[in-house]
Amino acid sequence: MIHFFRKMRHQLFTNNKFSKYLLYAIGEIVLVVIGILIALQINNWNNQKLLNKAEVKSYQSIKRQIIEDKAELTQVKGFNNYFKKSSELANKIIEVQDYSKADSLALMAMGLSLYTDFHSSGNIYETLVNSGDIKLLKNSEIPSKLQKLEMTYINVNNLENIHWEIIINELSPLLRGVINYNTKKPVKPKKLYKVEMQNYFIESIYLTIRKDSVYAKALREIDTIINLIDNELNLNQE
Repeated sequence: MIHFFRKMRHQLFTNNKFSKYLLYAIGEIVLVVIGILIALQINNWNNQKLLNKAEVKSYQSIKRQIIEDKAELTQVKGFNNYFKKSSELANKIIEVQDYSKADSLALMAMGLSLYTDFHSSGNIYETLVNSGDIKLLKNSEIPSKLQKLEMTYINVNNLENIHWEIIINELSPLLRGVINYNTKKPVKPKKLYKVEMQNYFIESIYLTIRKDSVYAKALREIDTIINLIDNELNLNQE
């Protein structure tokens, strides 16, 4: 084919058909340009396919991590609700001064040392930014929602840290010498019915309610992100 074009060009040039040669030369240039444009287009398609695959992989990774977070949040939310109900029951026992339930109240008081402690699968938004993968995500709403979710996680952990500090600084001194930790029996049962103990149970109720609210908020945000990611994954499959 190349030999044919060269032969034609030579014949036109030697026969002094300059105008036809010029048209031929222009046509040859156009063909070369078209060939280059086609090659560039194919290269762009290939690059776009690679970017789409990387985007899908990022979405799948994010979804997998926040699903893990959702499972743990659901679990800790359940435990937190159990602790709240236990404190509410203890508060009622103290309120009516039911000394027949002193042993149960002692167990509930010892249970106050337990608290929910959520650990996320990682700083997803920060990782996306540091790795540069955030540029792969066409839907800018998803990174924004992830950043908001991580702020909610920080709020969760702050409340849990407050809970731990209260346990160490307030509960431990309150129960020392009141309950035998080995037998789990009250040594000074009357102190379990004092206003100081009741106030601690009430404080625990309010704190667990606040934590439940933030856990629920995080779960809602996760569901929103999962829906957004599923929409993007469906678009990439079309």
